[in-house]
Amino acid sequence: MRWVVFLAILLLTMTACNSTDNSEPLVQVATSSAPDEGFVTYRHQSGVFSLRMPRTWIPNDLPDENGLRVEFSQLEGNQSVVRLTVYIVNTGTPMTRDAFLKTANAYLPEDDPAGYQWKAIEPPIDQADGSRRVVGIRTYPTIGPRALNIFMQPNGRYFSVLEADVTDADPATLDSLRAVVNTLRVDQEVLIDQGEVVAGLTYTGNISFDGYYSWEDPDGGFNLTGIVVNNQNTAIEAIRLTGYLFDARGNQLSEETSILTQAVLRPNESAPFRLRFEGGRPTTAVRYEVHAAARIADFAAQDFYGQENFTIERNPVYYNEAGNLVISGQLANNGSRLTKEVRIIVSVFNDQNQVVATQTQFINKDTLLPGEVDSYEVVVYEIGGAPVRYDLTVVGVAE
Repeated sequence: MRWVVFLAILLLTMTACNSTDNSEPLVQVATSSAPDEGFVTYRHQSGVFSLRMPRTWIPNDLPDENGLRVEFSQLEGNQSVVRLTVYIVNTGTPMTRDAFLKTANAYLPEDDPAGYQWKAIEPPIDQADGSRRVVGIRTYPTIGPRALNIFMQPNGRYFSVLEADVTDADPATLDSLRAVVNTLRVDQEVLIDQGEVVAGLTYTGNISFDGYYSWEDPDGGFNLTGIVVNNQNTAIEAIRLTGYLFDARGNQLSEETSILTQAVLRPNESAPFRLRFEGGRPTTAVRYEVHAAARIADFAAQDFYGQENFTIERNPVYYNEAGNLVISGQLANNGSRLTKEVRIIVSVFNDQNQVVATQTQFINKDTLLPGEVDSYEVVVYEIGGAPVRYDLTVVGVAE
């Protein structure tokens, strides 16, 4: 199975110079500060790897059925950019040199399975420590060409990859990447499930957000709402969202994770989301970030029953006695298959086209036969602003 991830990779070079200037000292004193001074230690929850990273970097553990894949991003201007990704797979047995090279070729085949244009800058370089470095340019449909550098190495039974993106990176970012790469440690005594090394697909920037909005609910929760958009030419599923709150110095204050209600997003489709921080917004929080990760649609897509299979009629909206917005009507299964788990997904917008609420409700009937009709009613209990319109999506699971 292929997974959609936000990946990136590094172009690190070191140069040496000879000088005949007799004024240079014969003995040079080492630098007074370590390259990772001021960094913090990140240790994956599995314990299988750790590294040192800048305090402003944000780790995001991505779903991958074959191993571990963690991306590290930083805020550059008003944009969150993934600069480093770590990928580790347990191959099952300690790798010989031949096995490692075969695995490296499997991870980075000549033909990108995603169909993206790849241009190698130089042949693979085998390092003295047994690792391999691959440098090239990959062109993405939404963000264009990116300079990528991939470091692959064997660690006993583990196949480890460090990836970084140095596109338009400033000197400080390059220095940070150089320092971080050298701090990766893989603990071969920690066991994770065995997996299969597959091509390192890098779908950077193909999930985006729109209509986002922040608000506090009556119970003190801080909410981030908006729309997730699938910008790529293939369907995705199991879309996971992670929201972070930061203070003015870039320190992470809170984290919240949620799975998108709509199981599958096909090309150019969108769906609403809501991330709720139960503890509210810390008084020192000045900004937030939302990250998304998903996999190429496979399991859920096989039985996904989309909006095109339903006819929807809407009743006039009204407010009930409790003051809650009520959206109701009738729907019919006009597709050719029996469907179950039919749900109504509502997005409520303000006059700025921002999502101020979203609610999901299953219909009353457990299943709908082709041509069968049922009524629906969705009560929207919490709204973060003045509503002016709503969108409604119906999806189900086909039998």
